[in-house]
Amino acid sequence: IMNEAPALFVMAGVCAACLLGCYVISRLAVSGLSLQVELNSGHVWAGHEAEVKFTLTNIGLIPRPAAPVLVELVNHTVVMPPQSYLFPLPPLPVGQSVHGSGAVVPPCRGELLLQSPRLVGSDPLGMFTRLGPPLKSLPLLALPRPIAISRDDLTSMLSEHARLQGGSRHHRRGDFIGVRPHEATDELREVHWKLAAHAGELLVKQYTRGRDHSVALWLDTRAANVVGEGADSSFECQVTAAASLIQAISDCGLDQELFGEGLPVSLRSPDQGQSTCQRWLVALARVKPAGQRTFAANVADWAAQTRAGTTVFVLTSGLESETIGQLRGLLSRGVGVRVLLCGTTTVPDEMHGQQLAAKTALHSAGVPAAMAEGMASLPRAIADLAAVRVSGGRGVLQP
Repeated sequence: IMNEAPALFVMAGVCAACLLGCYVISRLAVSGLSLQVELNSGHVWAGHEAEVKFTLTNIGLIPRPAAPVLVELVNHTVVMPPQSYLFPLPPLPVGQSVHGSGAVVPPCRGELLLQSPRLVGSDPLGMFTRLGPPLKSLPLLALPRPIAISRDDLTSMLSEHARLQGGSRHHRRGDFIGVRPHEATDELREVHWKLAAHAGELLVKQYTRGRDHSVALWLDTRAANVVGEGADSSFECQVTAAASLIQAISDCGLDQELFGEGLPVSLRSPDQGQSTCQRWLVALARVKPAGQRTFAANVADWAAQTRAGTTVFVLTSGLESETIGQLRGLLSRGVGVRVLLCGTTTVPDEMHGQQLAAKTALHSAGVPAAMAEGMASLPRAIADLAAVRVSGGRGVLQP
């Protein structure tokens, strides 16, 4: 053993030198490099790709090995685990730059951050890894992706007044009541300049309700009424249904209103057009189930503001039975009501029973209702909702 000691010491020295060399190389892999990251768009549809562009420059004195870029996509609206992406970039000679691109895909709607992009340095043996300094996080807004609703299905769900209005190209406004600050998505024909102190300010005209019959969406945002969690919750099903209806109503050229605790109050004013549709989708992308009041209390307040001839789509999980009587009262006032009960495929049996009981009670009260058991069944549920018919005001005929 003593005779082999020198050889062992030599081997140990070689191993130590290899380890030290790998450690130094991993450190050098991210030093002397300048990274720039940018998103090609500020918002995308959920489930669609968002392009990320990279520019890497070697500002050091020696060539650099390949160093991939690590990014994390974090959703700050919907509770879900972050998504990690690793984008490879080639080795760089001294003073050279390279451009690359990749794509991130937000799985659901929400306000997201491309969190702290950074380089990942490693040695040739992969023994050590070093992360470069993090860059500034980049915001990304994922809009809820609507499902297609046919014009026939939408028309069959509207009140008689709204159906007649949908076939007319002429709509009347109410009286002019003032102006509000301009937003980027406003219709250009509504924008005018206000000049004061040599500074121009863009404003938008506001009017009282005209004689048009609008379509209202009532969104249940009470946290206690949410079934399930994260992207598979009943609330995400409600938001997707709302986005789908908004897109379909906008395509028909009808005025629409959006009610929901936590949503901007300005959305409750009847409006139409693609810019309005875009503004509402942005609001839906950011909404959270954080409502504190009961949905029944909100329905009572909103019902007091609803005119005869309006069509109301109610999007809820159906866990508050108190709303059924209030919705039935709307029918007697000439308001069209349709209720979409949203759940999940993993809903507990007790809650599923409550939802089925709510659907039966609504039909008995003459209120058309359908139930979506998760996002996958939403298209079928909307088709079912379009197919149900009221029978003499005393009940609902199943399709």
